Amino acid sequence: MRLPGFPIAQPGETFASVAARHLARSSTPKIRHLKLLGLRIASASSLIPHDLRHFVSILPPGHPWEGAPKRIALDHTLVPLFLHFCHPKRAAETLTTIVTGESTNPAATLGITVSQGQSMLNAGKFCPECLAHDLKTLGYPVLYRQHQPSFVRMCATHARPLHSSCVRCRSTRNAVSMWQVAGRCGCSDPLTPPLFGMGHDALTEASWLWLSKQVSAILAAPIPSEPIAAHLFSALRNGGFAAVRGGLDSAAMIDALIDRFGEPLLRELGTGSWFDSQPHKHRPSRTLTRSALDGRRIPNVLHMLLLTRLITHDIATLSKPIAAEPKQRINRQPSGYGQLRSNERTRLDARAMLSAIDSAEGKITVAAQRLGVHSYTLASVMRRQGIRLPLPPATARRLGVERLAAVRSALRQGLPKYEIAQQFDVSEWSILLIELDQPELRNAHRDATIARQREKHREALHTFLRSNPRETRDDFAKNHAGAYDWLREYDRDWLEAKLPAPVRNAHRNTRIARKNWLKMDQDAVASIRRTVHEEMCKPDRPTRLTQTRLLSAAGALSVMNRNAQHRYPSAKAEAEHSAETEEQFRNRAIRWALDKYAEQRIPISINKLRRVARLPARQLIEQRDYVVEVAAELGLTFDARCSLAPWNQ
Repeated sequence: MRLPGFPIAQPGETFASVAARHLARSSTPKIRHLKLLGLRIASASSLIPHDLRHFVSILPPGHPWEGAPKRIALDHTLVPLFLHFCHPKRAAETLTTIVTGESTNPAATLGITVSQGQSMLNAGKFCPECLAHDLKTLGYPVLYRQHQPSFVRMCATHARPLHSSCVRCRSTRNAVSMWQVAGRCGCSDPLTPPLFGMGHDALTEASWLWLSKQVSAILAAPIPSEPIAAHLFSALRNGGFAAVRGGLDSAAMIDALIDRFGEPLLRELGTGSWFDSQPHKHRPSRTLTRSALDGRRIPNVLHMLLLTRLITHDIATLSKPIAAEPKQRINRQPSGYGQLRSNERTRLDARAMLSAIDSAEGKITVAAQRLGVHSYTLASVMRRQGIRLPLPPATARRLGVERLAAVRSALRQGLPKYEIAQQFDVSEWSILLIELDQPELRNAHRDATIARQREKHREALHTFLRSNPRETRDDFAKNHAGAYDWLREYDRDWLEAKLPAPVRNAHRNTRIARKNWLKMDQDAVASIRRTVHEEMCKPDRPTRLTQTRLLSAAGALSVMNRNAQHRYPSAKAEAEHSAETEEQFRNRAIRWALDKYAEQRIPISINKLRRVARLPARQLIEQRDYVVEVAAELGLTFDARCSLAPWNQ
């Protein structure tokens, strides 16, 4: 028996909406009509009825759905959405299984579990503006399939929140009452609340809207004939999310997802297990395993959409294949004499670095995490390869225009970077970022440094020759070994032209005079005391007085040798007496740093104090009482948040 007058579906209208329109304009009981349609035990919120062969056989002749269950599945259900990221061969087999009625549970055939089906299929949602437009143009409301996934909460066309079907009717648990036309039910006072308010932050609203637009784009296109999952996997690896030992880096992906969507929205979408300490199977990298890439498993469409956002703003760009970078086979060479050894470091490719920087939106720390290296390593490699990274606006504001210009001028003059850091109160990291902003500074600083070294060593030779006109070239090599070696290596022609002529076959007195060990011991004691006095009186940063340092300064370091301990007995005793313990040196460094604070008259901060004193924060906390004592002596105050302050004890 044919069923006359069955309505024709609008583009994108759900199967349940068409059936509900037919039931709404029929005067006979709904149960009878559902039984006639073969939908007596079907649910209006299901993905697709498990067997449409009886339904399409009773439609009137000429109806678009007559004998075409595949058209219903492709154009009026969410089946194409869940097959979009599936391998093309598996997608074709799954679609055939569903439309021929061989599957008794289409959701399970698509890899949707019971819990996922409850969270991902939420039928009956509608957009009020779309509803008003349909009533005006068509005369009846329509439920659209792009509004039905649970993770779609905004209308992609009007950018407004969707409304759910009447919650009072859903609470009755009557299966027949679920077949409703959009926005209508049997209640005298229907309750159709919005899925979320518009008071969320801009990132959350933009993320909901992006998900809606991607679902609409997927449903508007045919099921891809290309392996989209494989394209996404290649794009993620080339985009800076490659793990060191193959696969994908879950930690970098989680950081990027939080940056793109925000953690609250991701937890609301049911991906909170990605951030918690869960087993390996709950990590985002497990979404694109080998079973998903070769078609043995249908990947989760929501998870795939979230990972797609790390690479592109438009899902359509993944339809084009992305060529994976070929792996270069490394032939290991036998280790031995004359063989160069590798440091086993991962070489960073320029394209990979640029892609990671671009996907991280210019944040070098995020890009370094995605590449699996330290941010200093990434910045150093970029500087060496001449890759420019604009100076972060926050760093530019913090340093100021004048200090930036002064640092760049100092780099061009070849000043040592530690002197630049001390003189202009900038960190090594800031100097590195300044060099990345202007890659030409690296070569300019290197050339200027070489020129300064050349002039320094040449001046050392000129000074030596003026002060010692009778000395030989061997005397210069002994007294100025560093200058001699540098000039001999990099400025040999000039050195040979300036050095005295070599003395050949000259008679030398080879007799070695007997040493006066007692006088040498006394001189060593005097030298140790002089070194201690100079260290204690110098205005610069303190340096610890160790026994080795004192004996080395006195030329008596050989006393540390077990066979020569008898040669400098007094010097050894004086060195042991004058050497500082670790606590004594820490107290001296703290007092020196607090004296610097007293000159500036600023409150004490543990973060700045540890940098000035060059001591770890843990050691400063251990010496809290001494810090408080010296601060009170110098009349210094503490910052309110400083953990060294007396009130924070």
